[in-house]
Amino acid sequence: MKDKHMENERLSLLLFLTVFVIYAFTYMTKNCYAAAMALLVEENVLTKTQTGTIGAAFYLIYAPFQIIGGMAADKYSPYKLIAIGLLGGAIANIVISFTNNYYVMIVTWSLNAAAQFGIWPSVFKIVSTKLSPVHRHNGIFYIMFATSGGLILSYIFAGFAKTWRSNFEISAITLVVCFVIWVVTGRYFDKRMVDDEEHSHGVAHLPEHTMPQKNKEGGFGKLMMTSGLFILLPAIIIRTVFEQGIQTVIPTMITESYDSVSASFASVLNLVPIFFGIFGKTAMNFIYRRKAYNQSMALAVMFVLLVPLLGSMLLIGKINMWIILAIVSIVILIAAAGSYIATYMAVPFTKYGFNGTAAGILNAMASLGIVVGNFALTRIADSFNWSTVWIVLTVMSAAGCVLCLIAFVPWKKFILK
Repeated sequence: MKDKHMENERLSLLLFLTVFVIYAFTYMTKNCYAAAMALLVEENVLTKTQTGTIGAAFYLIYAPFQIIGGMAADKYSPYKLIAIGLLGGAIANIVISFTNNYYVMIVTWSLNAAAQFGIWPSVFKIVSTKLSPVHRHNGIFYIMFATSGGLILSYIFAGFAKTWRSNFEISAITLVVCFVIWVVTGRYFDKRMVDDEEHSHGVAHLPEHTMPQKNKEGGFGKLMMTSGLFILLPAIIIRTVFEQGIQTVIPTMITESYDSVSASFASVLNLVPIFFGIFGKTAMNFIYRRKAYNQSMALAVMFVLLVPLLGSMLLIGKINMWIILAIVSIVILIAAAGSYIATYMAVPFTKYGFNGTAAGILNAMASLGIVVGNFALTRIADSFNWSTVWIVLTVMSAAGCVLCLIAFVPWKKFILK
């Protein structure tokens, strides 16, 4: 399929805004179980382990399908792939809203994950190669805030919802509306794109990367090995546990550790670390624009900073709840800055025509991190206690640092080519 991009800057901006809104609402619907976890447990519909397992099942299926979606986004229409995901997600949310059977829920939510296989790789493909060249760098940065916006919406609805079903009903309606909007606008934008010139593929305006003609010799697998990306992938999993996994269990953790805090109030409190995460991404963008860096070393520094913070969470239940919330918020801030780094790791692959594939691989690893966060953290909390959870996370942070240091040299050579 011949590559195209939006030459008209005004239409390019409108395309980005449409993609941003669609992805934000999609991300909101993916977090229904995480946002409603405290309510589901409080109403005795599901246990912590069951809610965590459903969330984990989604991302366990979602992860390998992201790899397929990444390859599909490099070959087929990203507009169609996004439409498929929106429709599939709407159907899944409708089914969930009519049942409280654990087994029906886990099967339906897993099928939802498969249906959404191409959404993020297609979003990244559009933002990194199909926007006007002057919008691509900022587009990659600002699209990350769509996930934060989706999280905020999910916890707002959970905090004010009368029952857990309300989350899924709202999600179903939202996705149907998004599907209709996307089908109409997608066709409009696609017809107004122009063919790429052979020498201008990808994010050509980025100063960090020269843009030679696409060269797929050796394939993506060889690039992944020589660049050191395969070493960094486990670190991406760990980073996501710190941002998404911890964020998921905060309401339940606070409710169980502090008797005076209700489940609904704990869900609203979760907005605090989410906003800290937004600030973390913004701060990282400020640093990125002023200094070129090796993403591998940047992630290593992030993991080092997290070790003492994660260790201090062993005091949960023993010190003031607001201090605990402050510590968690700083953890999310640093981990969210790491998400900025991880997202831009797909950019160097643009010159080889594998930016969609790289985005899919990285998102697959992030999805596995959410699996660990949703399933392992809740299982550890159920089997042991919250202190054990924080001991495990501290060890994981140290391991992530080691992996990044090992990958430093090959990744540096790759990004400087």
